[in-house]
Amino acid sequence: MTDPATTPAAILAATDTAFALTDLRSHVRWVNPAMAELLGLTVEQSSGRSLTALLAGAPGEPRDDEVVIPLPAANGSGYRWLEIRCTPSGDDQLLYRVTDVTRWRTRELDESGLAARQDELLRLVDEDPLTGLPNRRALTRELERQLALGARGAFLLLDLDHFKDVNDLHGHPTGDRVMCLLASLLRDRIGGGQVLGRLSGDEFAAVLADTDERSAVAVADRLRNAIAAIPMSGVAAASRITVSIGIATFDSGAGWQEVLANADMALYASKAAGRNRVTVYEQGHYQDTALRVTVVERVRAALKHGGFVLHAMPMVKLGSGRIIGHELLLRLEDGKEPRLGPGEFLLAAERSDLVCEIDRWVAGTAIQTLVEHPYPGLRFNVNVSGRTLEDEDFGDFVLDRLTAAGVAPGRLGFEITETAAVTNLDAARSLSQQLRASGCRITLDDFGSGFGSFVHLKQLPITGLKIDGEFIHGIDYGSRDTVLVQGLVDIARGLGLSVVAEWVERATQVEALSRLGVRVAQGFHLGKPEPLDALLARPHGAWMRRPTLMQDVQTLETRT
Repeated sequence: MTDPATTPAAILAATDTAFALTDLRSHVRWVNPAMAELLGLTVEQSSGRSLTALLAGAPGEPRDDEVVIPLPAANGSGYRWLEIRCTPSGDDQLLYRVTDVTRWRTRELDESGLAARQDELLRLVDEDPLTGLPNRRALTRELERQLALGARGAFLLLDLDHFKDVNDLHGHPTGDRVMCLLASLLRDRIGGGQVLGRLSGDEFAAVLADTDERSAVAVADRLRNAIAAIPMSGVAAASRITVSIGIATFDSGAGWQEVLANADMALYASKAAGRNRVTVYEQGHYQDTALRVTVVERVRAALKHGGFVLHAMPMVKLGSGRIIGHELLLRLEDGKEPRLGPGEFLLAAERSDLVCEIDRWVAGTAIQTLVEHPYPGLRFNVNVSGRTLEDEDFGDFVLDRLTAAGVAPGRLGFEITETAAVTNLDAARSLSQQLRASGCRITLDDFGSGFGSFVHLKQLPITGLKIDGEFIHGIDYGSRDTVLVQGLVDIARGLGLSVVAEWVERATQVEALSRLGVRVAQGFHLGKPEPLDALLARPHGAWMRRPTLMQDVQTLETRT
């Protein structure tokens, strides 16, 4: 009969060497007491936890050699050096062997003359070098440890709003100083016993142990208000810096990846709702994120396989009724359900670099169309997103295409929304100067929607204004819109800028705009967008003929 004390399991349980069996994702299936003690947990608490999170730096797959990592001691007194070996154990398991090699590692550092700097070197492993806060590695370990202990708590993910503007406008040294100031403020305000760290460039995170949802929201609001109250005049791009925060509560059972993902979805919801706010994760955020991911995948596939088409909205000269150009509007026609309008797929694309690819596709397609139809009367306007304004190569891309194609730059115009221009003022000015100097038209779209409209007219080298449709909606009712539009027209005329009115839906609006001196307009009453291919299929010259006026419509024009 086999002695139970001599079985492999009993031997591993009794040895001073730490052992663990995990699945192929390094989630613990079994540990011996020595491993549990090393992790600062019980054997039961260790089950199901991520070993590579608790032992940051441990290999996630089998290796032929050992890995040596430092680990903070469970009692908080210094570090231990661990030698870790990972080998396969059957088809679906990994065996980890962990040996404490602190004694010989210390001796090795002493012989190399690095003993005096050992504490500093070890601290840098878990510390953000700029702010001195715990780094991602340390935060991940602390979050997984709290989950293993079965603690009830919350994870806060904080993202500084538009912090990139500080670096872009004032340089990275200034950005670093501001970042250290904010880190110090957050550390002072978060409260004792909680762990605050820096995840990445402009992201902080906090692990709040023994905290319920209400208390976590109170902490988050305290941090958010403290940052917003710091005066940044002369330092930041705006008068203040704000922060968006996502909160994910947790208890035993969840993994650190799930908690971090939930907090990230809540953070996204805070940003989508306007930034400078706190959002607690709920199940609907997962559904929103799943939809967003699906939309992004469809956009990426449309760029690759040809699921995008362009529609042309005529711009009409009110005096003669002739079409003087077309605004190109993007549509997703990939044959998949549900059908997505521009407001749905462009919003998702603007959260990634895909919107820059879209803008290049639209501009490139417009230029190629002008090459294939070399008639001076055919002129296009294309929209430029705020993200593309930050693309320093976009202007060169456009001008290189125009030069190679031999297209007169005056046949191509670009529309930049006032909101995007204000948010990226330097970038908007730079791109506008480059394109206008080469002969392209530059229109400030949705003009009047912002608070600093007239100030920006002095700073942007534009050729025209497109009056925001909200001012046109009641222009024929004798409302205050009449006074405002008259002022915009007079200012534009004085600056030598062209004016276009949009959202024209009734004949009475045309009459009112004509009386105010508006010469060009667009809207469903003057001409509905149609597929660009259908427009070009008509005989040459038909593009500029007076369109058939449509019946009055009640639905506002849908634009990109």
